[in-house]
Amino acid sequence: MKSYGYNDRISNMELFALMFVFVVGSLLTIPVGFAAGHDAWISVLIGTLVGLAINGLYVYLCHRYPHKSLVEIAHVLLGSWIGKLVGLLYAWYGFYLGCYVLRSFTDMTAAVLLPRTPTVVLGTVMITLTVWTATKGIEVVSRCSLMILVLIFVSTFIGCVLLIPDMEPANMLPILDNGWPSVLWGAGQIATVPLGETIVFAMLIPYVNRTSTVRRTVICAIGACGILLFITCFVNIFVLGEIASAQLFPSYTSFMYIAVGDFFERIEPLVFTVWIFNEFTKLSVCLLSTSIAFAQTIRSRDYRIYVLPLGLMILLLSTFLHPNQLDLVEYVKKIWPIYSIPFLIVVPVLLLVVSLFRGRGSRARLTEAEPDGIETS
Repeated sequence: MKSYGYNDRISNMELFALMFVFVVGSLLTIPVGFAAGHDAWISVLIGTLVGLAINGLYVYLCHRYPHKSLVEIAHVLLGSWIGKLVGLLYAWYGFYLGCYVLRSFTDMTAAVLLPRTPTVVLGTVMITLTVWTATKGIEVVSRCSLMILVLIFVSTFIGCVLLIPDMEPANMLPILDNGWPSVLWGAGQIATVPLGETIVFAMLIPYVNRTSTVRRTVICAIGACGILLFITCFVNIFVLGEIASAQLFPSYTSFMYIAVGDFFERIEPLVFTVWIFNEFTKLSVCLLSTSIAFAQTIRSRDYRIYVLPLGLMILLLSTFLHPNQLDLVEYVKKIWPIYSIPFLIVVPVLLLVVSLFRGRGSRARLTEAEPDGIETS
């Protein structure tokens, strides 16, 4: 029987919270979707639909092969050698994404909070906490996300209400004055950067205690993220107008406009604090998924022994990725959506085609057989 280690089982509610916080971690720092300027809200709508399709694809695969991650499914469908290659690819994707998450955290923290603190010190503190949490198991990370979820809703509601006096609905006009190409490119950014990155959860779905309802949980989580993206986009455009697309931290800049009388202002530290927790959760998920994917690729029985070395490698690489935050943002906006296509679409579609070609008999045999996931006890 498959053995799960201590703190390695989560509920569907915890999965929802974990995915939601994971996606929201990108909202404050990366101005994705603003390629269309004030038409970015149209990009959000289209990008959310595409994001739902991407997530539905890998969740369907995980449902078709219960108790198996995407890496294990690749081993079953494509054989050992090609399966190992797929496993290394997804281990790299989670690792590379973690580097960008950590770099975004250090750059923004240094820019708005601790300008005299070396970024390597900030990164060391964050990666130390992340490694310690990841070794405790996915349940610990997901329980943290439940509390962060409440903070997100509270801070978003307070911020939107207090920004109403600064909103100018006329900033939305004229609609589609730049044409559809920019709108579609912005939709591609939305679908791949915040929403498509949840492909790393294909390594964590086997740890959900009721896999039969995972599809509904994932779709609801992505839908809720799309709604929050839509609200955030509207607020930024109403407050900042066309300059929203030129801001490194558009949401943070919007919250700086909050001022009620002469006594209630400068609420952005609250938003920044919530964002730090978001980045912590997102980095923890990246580290967990990378460790699990790597362990499953080399047939190791315990992913925890790889958490520390992978965390140190993430810290090292994050310091050399880009010379500054502006260069990083440009890369994420222009290169990352294209770079993500093989991981988000090509490989899952290939696995689905092979699965359908082999027929549903494979699923029946896998359901009856014992899952061979990694053992963490």
